[in-house]
Amino acid sequence: MTSAAEFSEIPQRELRNEVSRVLREVKAGRSYTVTVDGSPVADLVPHRHAERRVSVPRAEILSAFGNLSSPQSYSADLDRYVDDSLYDPYDRAYRRGEFSEESGE
Repeated sequence: MTSAAEFSEIPQRELRNEVSRVLREVKAGRSYTVTVDGSPVADLVPHRHAERRVSVPRAEILSAFGNLSSPQSYSADLDRYVDDSLYDPYDRAYRRGEFSEESGE
């Protein structure tokens, strides 16, 4: 594919007025850089029909995720960095007596 610097520039106004012609040219393989007030804002390129994979090879998965930490070190990290001393605010209220049996709550 060519770089964006090699695309023909087309002002937004011309694209709006000649959209059918421009889209036919893009379909035929031509690419444009759309400009607004002379500044590039978008590239208009032919659509690529890529084949969608239905599976990923095992080697590719291992290379992508192989450097992750082991479950043992993950557990150690959890113990070291996660504060699981959370409390139930309603439990504290019960201990302070804010919810009494007589109030019906």
